[in-house]
Amino acid sequence: MVLAVFTAISTYIYDIIIAVIILFIGFGLGILVKRILEKVLKELELNKTMSRVNITTDLERWISTIFSYLIYLFTIVIFLDQLGIKSMVLYLAVGAVLMLIILTFLVGLKDVIPNFIGWLFIQRHDHLKEGRKIDIREITGIIENIGYLETEIKTEHGDILYVPNALFMSSKFKIKKHD
Repeated sequence: MVLAVFTAISTYIYDIIIAVIILFIGFGLGILVKRILEKVLKELELNKTMSRVNITTDLERWISTIFSYLIYLFTIVIFLDQLGIKSMVLYLAVGAVLMLIILTFLVGLKDVIPNFIGWLFIQRHDHLKEGRKIDIREITGIIENIGYLETEIKTEHGDILYVPNALFMSSKFKIKKHD
């Protein structure tokens, strides 16, 4: 009887020690992956590249943080599994978090894709070039810069307006002769 209790306690202690080791290794791996991924993305100059298309979010930090959080999440799942806590609720929570991340990413792209397609449309039309006078909807001015997501138009008053490129596909516009 005493031997059976001692064996059961030693098994639980062993499981707890292994679970804690898994937790430390997983969190350490998450920190390591975050730092390495940040350095790799800085080396690739992701933020600098994205700033050219007017995306000013610190994507290097965001991407590395998301990857480290995913590692933390999977570490916690393995930790709880080692402790014998297997629950459908836990797996549903993990699925919900992953779905939330995917949906956030897709919602973030909802404006990027049409504007990028608009940029492709602008590139195919030779008459839409920098320095040309344009009239689109209530905006009249000179095209200053054509970016991947938006076009800068300088008005007669010297204001710079940022027009989404998708507007060129959905609206009529006139190219005027330069005065």
